[in-house]
Amino acid sequence: MAGVSAGVFYNYFSSKEDIFKELIKTFFNYSLKQMEVLRKEVTGKNIRSEIKIKEFLIKGIDNTWENHFLNSDILILSRKDEDFQKLMVNFNQKMVSIVAEILTVINPELEENPPLLEAKMIMNLIQNSYPIFSKFDSEDEKESYMEKIVNIIFNIGFNG
Repeated sequence: MAGVSAGVFYNYFSSKEDIFKELIKTFFNYSLKQMEVLRKEVTGKNIRSEIKIKEFLIKGIDNTWENHFLNSDILILSRKDEDFQKLMVNFNQKMVSIVAEILTVINPELEENPPLLEAKMIMNLIQNSYPIFSKFDSEDEKESYMEKIVNIIFNIGFNG
């Protein structure tokens, strides 16, 4: 479907898993860049920062929901492939570090003791926000769920 022969494919990748890893790396790099942009936009505990963070959370959760089917593939591959698992851990550590920086900008008194636990909680909530075993009865219910989860995540970070 990509318009390349199997031979050309195998010149660049040794397996389908290799191309999946490259796609995930691209997604990770994009996510890190977006998080860095947010870090630069957050200026303190103010309405502009609040809006930027909530917009970021909604966009991130929407993307997580759109790609939720990848989560199981990522989990399976990280269990089979030690290098990929290291990549996942490294990515998550970078994201947690940036979230902790953002939380410190919002609450400067946290600078002495960076809020790593809160940052880990925020990342886990975003990554696991998709309701796997439940369905929404309506778009209104879905939007209500989204609003509640964004507010929970936001309150962990913004309201201390």
